[in-house]
Amino acid sequence: MSEVSASEISRLAGVTRATVSNWRRRYDDFPGAVAGTDTRPLFDLRQVQEWLSEHGIQVSESPATDLRTLLRSREPGTVTEVMRAIRRIDDGWQVSDPDTTDAEFAAQVAKAVTRTVETDGARVAFDTLAERAMDGVAATGVYTTPPEVAALMVALSANRSGARVLDPACGSGSLLLAAAEGGAAEVSGQDLVPVQVERARLLLASEPAVAAEIRQGDSLLADAFEGRRYDAVLCNPPYGQRDWGSGELALDSRWDYGLPPRGEPELAWVQHTIAHLNPGADAVLLLPPAVASRAGGRKIRANLARTGALRAVIGLPPGVAQPWHVGLQIWIVRRSEHGVAVPDALLFVDATALPDVVREERIDWDRFGDNIVRLWREFDDGDVERAEVSGVAAVIRAVDVLDDEVDLTPARYVRSSLDGGAISGQLTAALDTLGAAASELTTMAAGITGWSETAGVPWRFVAVADLASHGQLEWIRALPPSADRAAAGDTRPVLTAPDVATGASASATVESARPSEEVEVRSGDVLIPTVRSDRGSARTARVAGPQDAGALLGPHIHLLRVDSAQLDPWFVAGFLTGSENISATRTSTVRFDPSRLRIPVVALAEQRRYGAVFRQLFLLRTTAGAAFATAEHVTELMTTGLTAGALAPGDPNLAGRP
Repeated sequence: MSEVSASEISRLAGVTRATVSNWRRRYDDFPGAVAGTDTRPLFDLRQVQEWLSEHGIQVSESPATDLRTLLRSREPGTVTEVMRAIRRIDDGWQVSDPDTTDAEFAAQVAKAVTRTVETDGARVAFDTLAERAMDGVAATGVYTTPPEVAALMVALSANRSGARVLDPACGSGSLLLAAAEGGAAEVSGQDLVPVQVERARLLLASEPAVAAEIRQGDSLLADAFEGRRYDAVLCNPPYGQRDWGSGELALDSRWDYGLPPRGEPELAWVQHTIAHLNPGADAVLLLPPAVASRAGGRKIRANLARTGALRAVIGLPPGVAQPWHVGLQIWIVRRSEHGVAVPDALLFVDATALPDVVREERIDWDRFGDNIVRLWREFDDGDVERAEVSGVAAVIRAVDVLDDEVDLTPARYVRSSLDGGAISGQLTAALDTLGAAASELTTMAAGITGWSETAGVPWRFVAVADLASHGQLEWIRALPPSADRAAAGDTRPVLTAPDVATGASASATVESARPSEEVEVRSGDVLIPTVRSDRGSARTARVAGPQDAGALLGPHIHLLRVDSAQLDPWFVAGFLTGSENISATRTSTVRFDPSRLRIPVVALAEQRRYGAVFRQLFLLRTTAGAAFATAEHVTELMTTGLTAGALAPGDPNLAGRP
């Protein structure tokens, strides 16, 4: 019996996991779980396929889905054994070991892998194999490096054609694959987890132009490449290692910059990478931000800075790599060359402050990477003036970081080196924007006129659920974001929940905020985010305008598509966010179910009168919100300038700006 999870059923049927959950609740004949747990049930594949067929749901014939289904029929250990036996032969994948325990199954997997590689690429095929093989494997602190981050790290390492590259904690092989795609001729990798070793080996075998050597083992305790030197080292070491061998390695020759304390495993990895570099070559590491400031690592950080081994620290915004909530850092370290003067400065970059590149919902990766690489190249070439960008990048003398803390957090130095002229210009522009917003707000407030008092209107109300069941509107429920990565370069616009709240046009793309289902927004659609931005205020809702038409509906937004011959959309939006509906939907999680919301039953002409006022009120609120945000920006700019010493208070007796 082959078993499938809810997630695999969603892929099989070409729907979201939320849809599968709805099927389980709504249909009594949906197959029951045959194994698994309450939180991760497993279902009989044959029963699921029969149910889908009976309900007219076409089953996906994707090779990746077929491969995933095939793997589910065997235990993870068997899949791991098959991974060890598979080899690339010509343009396909075959089993090289005829003595494999389950030879027939292995041959089937090899054929399915070949089809998946042809249609979906090698990464999808081997990630699918590893996903099943690692079921139940404890591998905490192990994260895949996203392709965008891997490409950035390769670019910073000056990876060149014909280079030899090492990743001592290679995991799935993402960094080595990026190096191979960047022109490396030879790549070496080591990882503690056997499945990851096979995953990386298979992935790199898909690049026949590069020679790859992947070994299993702990790089710190049993270095498989001891004594070898490389043109570049890339590393995203495991996080949270409680015992990395500090006791056994106390006298190890790699600790040129100091013995790493037990609580500083990342600084052991930093020194391990330097030990494998050719003179003058660079290692690029992705590290948690605490490494830059923990007390236990102060001495090693000081030695790295004093000797010129540490060349740059780049602070990244949260969300670029796992763990997603942490703003990771990229460290660039270099092995010294004989006869070359010790560098006396370091580059600090606060990439969260890159203008028009890092946004709340997304990152423009092309511009993001280009900006960071340019700053690093200019600094490394000695062009300090161009490498320094006020509020973004600062070149700091090594002696200036060697205080009692040796805190290498980029924002600390970037803020302290703010350019007074630049921040003054930004402040002047922000104040001009604030003045214009305040003027617009005053004009808009003056236009809210023409109401009259009543003794109360005896309305009859109808719920959204009833309107939907009788065809007056279509309710498209909010969905979570897609768990699958979008294709690179998919720039179709996506309307996000913040866009709805602020009245802005679509700010995201499918590449940066892929929805789990593609629903095109139409002019006149009523849009309601699932969560209020403020517990004390009315829930925000608005009507999509012509500028929104064609954008995809983003995650966490309910859409009500009204019949305009019976309902005015702004009338619906206004009453759905009124005080009575707020009370009816207030919960501890501030999430809500639109089906319970109610609107009054009135003639269409009367609806339009109300709708016109509700539209004015929405514009008033968003204009006030924009003015408030600008006021916050002005306050932050001036406070930063004053506290960093880039600005000084003016004469209070003199009016006007400098």
